[in-house]
Order: sequence, then structure tokens, then C-alpha cells
Amino acid sequence: MNIELFARLNQSSRKRVPLQEVRRAFFELHPEAANNPDRNALLLADLRGLEVAKLIQLPAAGSWEKRGNPPMPNWIQLVRTEEAPRRDYATVPWVPELGFWPELKPAMLEAARAINDFLLEHRGRVVSVPIKERSLEIFGDEKRLDSMRRGNTLFSGRLPLDVLGAFIVPLPLPYKKAEALGKPVLIVENHNSYWSFGQWNLKTQRYAAIVYGSGEAFRSSGRALGDVLDEVGGVGAEYLGDLDPKGIAIPLELNAAAEPGCPHVAPAIEHYKWLLEYGVLRERASQMAEGVHKQAADWLGDSLGNSLCDLWSNGFWIPQESLGFQALMALS
Repeated sequence: MNIELFARLNQSSRKRVPLQEVRRAFFELHPEAANNPDRNALLLADLRGLEVAKLIQLPAAGSWEKRGNPPMPNWIQLVRTEEAPRRDYATVPWVPELGFWPELKPAMLEAARAINDFLLEHRGRVVSVPIKERSLEIFGDEKRLDSMRRGNTLFSGRLPLDVLGAFIVPLPLPYKKAEALGKPVLIVENHNSYWSFGQWNLKTQRYAAIVYGSGEAFRSSGRALGDVLDEVGGVGAEYLGDLDPKGIAIPLELNAAAEPGCPHVAPAIEHYKWLLEYGVLRERASQMAEGVHKQAADWLGDSLGNSLCDLWSNGFWIPQESLGFQALMALS
């Protein structure tokens, strides 16, 4: 029986430990076994010993590999007891980036240790890859880092994702391209407006492309917007959304969260002016949150921002669909 192997496995926050994590713990203890042709048999013998000692449970036959010499269980189940051995995390050679480890709760310490192992192994040569690929590499679970992150950080903001060479891949932005190289692109909040502005722009060539922002999802689309600009040869980006607090907040939040090198968006002032003058008024169903008047001025400037705040104060908002296909073609 390999009690030290169990001690390592027992640090997992999960009771069911996948085979990849079991193997990693085994080879940490026995690096000489990594190239041994009998490594599966050696590991399985240790697991059988832990099973006899009632420290782990091995799964039924349907949850074992179909091939292998010998086949291995796809996972093992930990049997936790109060007397189970625990890792002494003070003995871990922590990297400086994880110097906050004593502040972590026990449930997060093993995740921090796995990240620490990765950083030690790849010191100075971390290649930037999508977050799910890095998560699979570190944990054998492509969703683990996503579940741990807060924005672009881990451990409540203490560790930036880019330290791990990981980044969040936004959903691709649909766009309708026009032959207008060197002009800006226009992002519209709603999909009906995407069709109308797209058809209008094919005739007028005002923008290099019309982009569908997909409402609130656009907040995290900085990298995807950069890809669109590159693909269509666009220079700069304008945004047009509903004239309600949410429609104003979306582009401001994208700009605030933009990573270095990612594009910012500017208001499509001409279209906002038209909406404020001719748009269809809709009654607002809720009270305005604190700070929305400042957001209006931050996005549209003092003059248009004040006009919009007057509209809100009177209990109205304007949907961007007011500037629809017929109105756009008439303006052309």
C-alpha cells in the first residue's frame, strides 16, 4: 500500500479523481517509473493496496479503459476519514506569484499546488493558449480554471490568468463585410438592426463591416473585435445600441475591460442624434440605477448625454430599431 500516494490524492477538492490526476501524483512520487514499461502495473498495484485498506474505491468494470497493459480505471473514488493524512503545504516550493497561498482556504490549496507545479515546470517558457486548453493541461479538466476565475484572474483577483499563459476566447462576432477598406466598422446591439444596417451598408459602403454585438455578450468581445477589424481592413470601431441604461453600459464596460492591444469603441454619434430626434419613445418599466446619468455623459458627451438623461427622467427610452431599414434607405 502506498500511503503517500493516498495523501497526495486526498488533497483533491473532488472525491472522484480522474486517472490523469492519479498518474500525475504517482509519477511525482516515482519519477523513475515514468519510462518503465510496467508503469501501469506498478500504479495499479498501489491502487489495489489502497482499495484493500479501504482508502479508495475502484469503479465497476464499465468505467475502466478498454485497452491497456493492464487496463486502468478511468477514475478512483476517495474514502475520506478524519484520520486521512493531509499534505503539509508549507513544504511545497511555492513560486513567488503564489506567495499568498497561506491565505487560501483548504479547498483551494490543492488547486494552487497544481498551478504551482505547472509554473515550476514551465518557468520562463509559458506559451499563451486558450483557457480551456491550459485548464486541461493543469487539472485534466478543461472547465476547472473557468470555474475558478473572476474575470481575468484567479484566487479572488490575486493571480492574473496571463501568468499561466491563459486567456479567455470570446465567441466570434458575426459581421457583414462591405468593400470599404480603411473605414470603421459599426457594431449594433440587436440582431434585427444587424440585418437592416448590413443591407443598407452594402449599398452605401459607409462602414467596412456591420458587426452583430449580441447584446450584453459584447462586453467581453475585445479580442474578437480585433479579429474582425483585421479581416475586413477596418480602421476604428463605432457602436450603436438601445438608448436605455443597459445599451449605454455595454460599450463603456467593453472599453473599461479591454486588454492591451484590444480595440476600443466610440459612439456612432450621427445615429444616436437621429434616434434622440426621431426615435420611437418607449416607457421604462424600472427605476434608473445610481450613476446612469454619468454613464450617459461618459458615452455620448455632455450635450447628447444630457438630452438622454432628460428622456430617462421623463420615464422613456428609445430602441435602436427605430432607425430601421426604411429610415436608413430614406436617409441615403
